[in-house]
Order: sequence, then C-alpha cells, then structure tokens
Amino acid sequence: MAKVKTTSRLRRRSANSLWIGVYNSILLLCLPLIALILLKKWLRKPGYKKHFLQRLGVYDCKRLPACIHLHGVSVGECAAIAKLIPELRKQHPHLPIVFTCTTVAGSNYIEHNWGEQVTHTYLPLDFQLTVGAFLTHFNPVLTMSVEMEWWPNLIRQSRNQGSRVMLVNARMTDRSKNRYANMLGLFTFMVSKVHKILPQSALSYQAFRELGVPSEKLMMCGNIKYDWLEVKHVDPTQKPSQLTWIAGSTHDTEEIAVVAAHKQLLQQNPAAQLIIAPRHPERFDEVWQLLQASGLSCQRYSLAPTLTANTQVYLLDTMGKLFAFYRDAHVAFIGGSLVKLGGHNPAEAIVQGAAVVMGSSRRNCEDICAPLSQAGALVEGNEPQQIAREVIGFWQNSAATTQQIQAGQAAIAKHNGALHKTTLQVLYQLKQAQRPVHSTRLHPMVIR
Repeated sequence: MAKVKTTSRLRRRSANSLWIGVYNSILLLCLPLIALILLKKWLRKPGYKKHFLQRLGVYDCKRLPACIHLHGVSVGECAAIAKLIPELRKQHPHLPIVFTCTTVAGSNYIEHNWGEQVTHTYLPLDFQLTVGAFLTHFNPVLTMSVEMEWWPNLIRQSRNQGSRVMLVNARMTDRSKNRYANMLGLFTFMVSKVHKILPQSALSYQAFRELGVPSEKLMMCGNIKYDWLEVKHVDPTQKPSQLTWIAGSTHDTEEIAVVAAHKQLLQQNPAAQLIIAPRHPERFDEVWQLLQASGLSCQRYSLAPTLTANTQVYLLDTMGKLFAFYRDAHVAFIGGSLVKLGGHNPAEAIVQGAAVVMGSSRRNCEDICAPLSQAGALVEGNEPQQIAREVIGFWQNSAATTQQIQAGQAAIAKHNGALHKTTLQVLYQLKQAQRPVHSTRLHPMVIR
C-alpha cells in the first residue's frame, strides 16, 4: 500500500513539474514578443527607463542576508499590502523589508510613501534566471503577494530556496477561476508551493475551494483594502461651503468626460470646483494640456498647491495625496470605471465623507460597490450628462446624501478587523520562517 501511495505521489509531482516546464517553454517562445513590449514601453513611458535593469534581475543596492518581501502590482495593491509594514517593522525591526511592484505608478507610490522604511525595486520578469538573481540578492524569508499576483517561477523558487510563501488579500473572480480551471495542473503546482492563502471574501474562498485548494491552506481574513485602523470616518457635513467634487484615479478619456460634466455643472453652480487626479504620473502633462484647452480656469498642484477660490479645475499632479483630498470633496467620481479596467477603490472616498459616482466597469471592486449602492452612497454615471446630474443631485439633497454616506461608512466598517487578522497570520508565518540555507539551494533552472 505504501508503495502504491509513493508511486501516485511521484506521478502527481511529475505531472505538476511538467506544467512548470510547459510554462517556462512558453515564456521562452514568447521572448521576442516580450522584448517588443518592453521596447514599446521604454520608448513611450519615460518613467519606465528608470531602474529598468531591475526587471532583468540586476541590482545596484547591497545584498541582504535576509528580508521580508512584499509585492503588489500597482498603486492599489501596494497601498493595501503596505498596511502591514508598521507592525512588521515593530515586531521585526532588524529584518529589512523589500517592497516590489510592476508598474511605474506603483514605484512612485512606494518611493513617495515608504522610501525611507523599505528597500524598493521592481519585481523581475518571471524567468527562472531573473527570479533566481532576485532571490540570491535579497534572500527573503517570507514572500507575500497581494490579490492575484501568481508568478509561477517566483512562487516555486522562493519555496525551494527556503522562503515561506503567502498570498494575502487573495481575490478570485469567476473570470480568474475559469482561466485557472483551464490550466489546473499549473495552478495545482503553484498552490503546492504556497504555505497560506488569505482570501478577501467568502466568494473568493469558495472559488479557491472549487479549484481544489485544501481548506488547511486557506483562511478568510477579509479585505484589508477596506480596513483602516487609524482613520476615523469623516463627518460628511463638515465640508467646504461651495460644491467641490473630485475625479480620482482617472485614465485616458475619462478626464474628457468629467470636464464635460463639470461644464454642465457650472451652468447650475458657477462656483463649483473640480479636482482631477490622474492614476498614472506620466499622464500629468497630457491632462494639463487638456485642461488648458478646455477654456476653464485651471490650476496645477505642482505650481500652486493651495486651491484658490476662482479655480474651476484643479490638477492634482502628485502621488500620495488623493486620499487626503477626498476629505474636502462632496462627491467623488472613481476612475477606471468608464474604461474596461474594472474600476478602483470607492471606499477611500466614502471613508472621507464623499458620495461616489462610478461608471459601469466595476469588476475589481464589486464586492464593496454592491453594499455601497444599496446604501445609496454610490450611483452609476456613464455619460457626462448623467455624471453631472448625479453630482448635483448629491449636492442639492444634502440631508439625504449625509445619511447615505453614513450608511456607506457603516457598510465599510463591517470589514474592520481584516487587517488585524491578516497581520496575525503574516506574523505567524514569519515566526515559522527559517533563513534560506545557501549551501542547499538549487540552481534556478532545476525543476522541483
């Protein structure tokens, strides 16, 4: 019987190893295409050139004997996992934190908000050699990715080199579940290398179970994006006397829509002010040119930080200030929802006492959009005329809006405790972690 079990286990291991081999073969076949994509970004995005070699596993900072590795793809994910940093530094002050991301916007966020507390670098491309170079240089004892950052070689090689591996605030949509079901062998291989997965919702937990993830590897902790330990919910009645609304985390073409909506608002409320905060810093100049051509009175944060009374449109061309600016807004339009990107986090605006207007693209945040819509604190607006109507409606019906925002804040408060639960799990995994033993490391090309 023992021999049969051993043979079965070896067969499963061989099949799983086959999947990672197929994955790496596909990566090599796609190398010319990947090179073209990188070249395109190099030429079109000025910020992409900075620290480009880090994406290839080349670093100019000192090697570390051990570290905690945090990874988020862009601003939203980085902001979520960054909430763990204060407690990690408190509990393990002598263990460096390496904070990686994928996008330029994510890099700007990390440098601006956490630059002095962490070592920041881009995550290398998920090739065996580049990932091996990263792990050899930084020696993580704990590797944490957020939401759906599943990189097979990073997961495999981190585990094989002695690191604990976690997926925190894990999200699994129906679309993701169907995709992983079509490559279940690779997914099963990755799961076998992960020590703990912390789903952000009951739906995500169930999706992981349906894909065959063992229950002992799962623990539902809630969504840390919607949990702020040190932030009090702002009273929506404590706002400026004139109508101020903000378009946060906007993408290409969305600024055109909100400016058009603002022009309609000005016909009913000439003193209204619009603040626009583009999602990506490389678009600041492009949006500024759009605003200057709009015929409206414009102001730019980088040139004049204090918003003047006669300004009609204010460009917030900096990173890390959006959350604070929500506090002075009566209404917030949340970007990424008029384009096919799935929308960004509306809870930040609600917590700061602003009602929310979003487009119909919300797949990334539907779990919080649904209760906010039920509370009346979030409404849909897909066209400039509709957006303007909803903004003025919130403004004119201030008493009802206050109740709706407070109901929305109560819905968000139900997520309180998610960060505490996640932190406890992370600290437990860190306690179990052992430093990678250099003498027993596998070459990155070896599959295990």
